[in-house]
Amino acid sequence: MKKAAIGVTPLWDRDRDSYWMLPGYLEGLELAGLLPITLPLTENAQDISRLVSLCDGFLFTGRQDVPTRLYSEKPWQACGEICEKRGTFEQRLFA
Repeated sequence: MKKAAIGVTPLWDRDRDSYWMLPGYLEGLELAGLLPITLPLTENAQDISRLVSLCDGFLFTGRQDVPTRLYSEKPWQACGEICEKRGTFEQRLFA
């Protein structure tokens, strides 16, 4: 039986300008009999559509705060680190 492919949204490291993933997420999916695929943070709509067609499901891992512009608000003091590119990617992937 073919394993279901699960797209995993990556974590982002601002200081290193890099994507990464905690092994536990990927290992947990593998232990569940799934095939985890760490996704790129692209903003290209065609690429996102292709990723959707390749994956059977998605794991949104969280981490940085959601950009407040995505829900029509201004940032406030309690906001933590925000990754605009990740917010845009996840919004388009979820839509």
